[in-house]
Amino acid sequence: MLHLAGPETNENMSYSLYGFNIETDFRFTFDLPAAAGPHDLSFSRIRRTIPRDLDPSGLLYASQSINHSGEPACMLFDAGDARIMRFPRVADFLIRPDSILCELLDPECAYLVQICLLGHVFGYYLESCDFSSIHGASLAINDSAVLLAGNRGAGKSTMAGAFLTAGVPLLADDISALDIRSDAVYCRPAYPQIKLTPEQARRFGLDASAYEKVHPAFEKLNVPMPDLGSFHSAPLPARAVYLLERLPDPSAPIRIENIPPGEALIELLRHTFISEIIEATELQVPRMKRLAQIAKMVPVKRLRYPSGYDQLPLVLEAIRADAVR
Repeated sequence: MLHLAGPETNENMSYSLYGFNIETDFRFTFDLPAAAGPHDLSFSRIRRTIPRDLDPSGLLYASQSINHSGEPACMLFDAGDARIMRFPRVADFLIRPDSILCELLDPECAYLVQICLLGHVFGYYLESCDFSSIHGASLAINDSAVLLAGNRGAGKSTMAGAFLTAGVPLLADDISALDIRSDAVYCRPAYPQIKLTPEQARRFGLDASAYEKVHPAFEKLNVPMPDLGSFHSAPLPARAVYLLERLPDPSAPIRIENIPPGEALIELLRHTFISEIIEATELQVPRMKRLAQIAKMVPVKRLRYPSGYDQLPLVLEAIRADAVR
């Protein structure tokens, strides 16, 4: 069963998302922290029966992946007063500095609004606001943020889930937003939810059948934080970025190695969220400058660890010990 995000009401609410105070009448499928004071950003969803006519000369990016109709799954247009991220036959998102408007084309795809917003759309918005979006999880350890990045299959979700069950609060599951300040690089809190496979959910003592899929075609489930752990709702200085490398040998030793800043920059670039979209826009140069600065200010380390759920407590202790040095 898939939960449809929404419906909207006439009542606007203010939520905190990635450190922004967002005013919206959209109802998310999980509880976001409430926010007070003036809003930084508004989000709304409207129904549109015919997609707006976009000038082909404004096309900045078209994904290589295609939808069921043979069109690019995601496109980005420069429309002058806004950037428009188009998911053909699903929705257009009009992105401006103080607002994001979703024009939903197919009501049967309403469940995709939240997925697109919290994925590609907000990834782009963060970069446009001079924050770096790293594809990885982040957790709160000793008043600092620890980031977990890695290639697919490296074990990011498993590691994050193990941290949560051990009492470590979550900052972000999928996109970790880094904010360079004068004293440190801060990681901004995302939203209180983690994506786990049914096997992972069962391993952490959850009833996998009680959760909805992220997407009908995906295996992963949406698990709200109260069911697995806690959520840290304030920014924290980034202590380290760990690049996970899971080894097939369960007897392999746990190793944590520092990566020089030059190589660290390359790794951060590799693990930037929606990197292909950013590279197609004017955001590419400032992104490079930010990541170069982050690589100098935040240690980037390679973590090699053995496979097996029974090995995770030892891995967690190794990270904890390394993070407090």
